[in-house]
Amino acid sequence: MKKIIFLFVALLAFNLSADSQTKKLTIQVTDENNTPVAGAIILLDNVRQKRWTNAKGEYKIKLEKKPKQVSAYSPKIGIIKVAYNGEKKLILKIKEGNDHYISGDTRSKNINPIQYRDIYDYLRGQVAGVNITGSNNINIRGYNSINGSTTPLFILNNTAVNKTIFSNIVPTTIKSIRVLKGPETATYGSRGANGVIIVQTR
Repeated sequence: MKKIIFLFVALLAFNLSADSQTKKLTIQVTDENNTPVAGAIILLDNVRQKRWTNAKGEYKIKLEKKPKQVSAYSPKIGIIKVAYNGEKKLILKIKEGNDHYISGDTRSKNINPIQYRDIYDYLRGQVAGVNITGSNNINIRGYNSINGSTTPLFILNNTAVNKTIFSNIVPTTIKSIRVLKGPETATYGSRGANGVIIVQTR
């Protein structure tokens, strides 16, 4: 009987210890006008989570491990990254403008490209301002072509490529992505009328 009681107490202590290590975090995502942002992607240390913010702009999670950084990304607005210091609730306000670049070696940012099925999935998780439909048609925010086409110019390793070649880019080979729009596309003339997506691979 004493052994059973001892084992019960030990098991209870273990469970309490495990619970104490699990931290609940509520993330509230809003825009500049404090309007809740539904459908925002949440990333912990640049690892995309499986769910999105709800209709109230909230995302709740139990943390098994404390992340160093929390990010919220909205394809329609932009992205915000903040350091996490153990708060129970974070309010992330997404402002427009921080949506043009993914640069540097992705390995150094702890991004795991394996989590992305293809180049389109990768863009959805990383670049705000780039809208991608379910059929993988790309539109860079702010561009509406008069001829109905919204496909941007694709540049792969300094060479213009068609959508077929672009579609075959493997996420694990991506070194950096740069999205150009507005005056930045002038170098490419009429070819860059719908914006430019520049990809560098390893």
